[in-house]
Amino acid sequence: MSKTADRVRQTLNLILPPAMWISSSLPQFTDLGRTIQEQSESNNTLLVPFGPAFAIWFPIFIGCITYGIIQARPSQRENGVFRRIGWLTAASFALITLWGYMAAFPPPAVSQWGTALTFVPAMLLICAAVVRLRGCEGELSDMENLVIRWPLSWLAGWCSLAMFLNWAQLGVHGPLGFGLSETQVCLTVLIAALLWVMVMIKKTRGSRAYVFPVVWGLAFLVIARVWVTNPNPVIAYAAALGALALIAFTIRVRAAQ
Repeated sequence: MSKTADRVRQTLNLILPPAMWISSSLPQFTDLGRTIQEQSESNNTLLVPFGPAFAIWFPIFIGCITYGIIQARPSQRENGVFRRIGWLTAASFALITLWGYMAAFPPPAVSQWGTALTFVPAMLLICAAVVRLRGCEGELSDMENLVIRWPLSWLAGWCSLAMFLNWAQLGVHGPLGFGLSETQVCLTVLIAALLWVMVMIKKTRGSRAYVFPVVWGLAFLVIARVWVTNPNPVIAYAAALGALALIAFTIRVRAAQ
């Protein structure tokens, strides 16, 4: 790989994490477009967790910015680990930045489809990067593993849940409901999300960093469906059992290594 390509990769991973943060926060500071909360509320479904769940974006943004700074150092230009994951992370960061724009500015109908279609490759790319990183973490120091693998894994785990949540909007408020009730649509989407997360747990050899944000989101989903708004015991039980199943599966995968 040429030094020019390395510099481009390093630069993209340096500038795109703060761009993700800016993109999702721009309406709050400019009064233009819809905030992420407004977008979520306008397309509310039974899979939207209790609001504090979204606070996880703060450590994710900080962690991704830290990753960008570390990999951008001249001494890391030819680092094999960053070469293997860098283009994947940069592409995912770019798409999440685009997602922030699609959530805030296009008309609601366009926003629904735009955010859903953008989130699929964004999630797949960061998940692919985390799987690769899991396979070469022995090449990183303990500190590098902490400040690189954990935030990227958190992003992958949270996106794994959020991507399916985004598509649930099209089932409840869009054309993909196929005559099903909101509970049926959301239960189907939740099961699909849990199955995908189990695949990723297997591929990451039971990464606790990956599964944590998923369990975090499911816990706040239980709170939302039991105590906050739109009580729904079916979704609450499914989310609670799903979280326990993911924890048990993670323990089993780790024990089998």
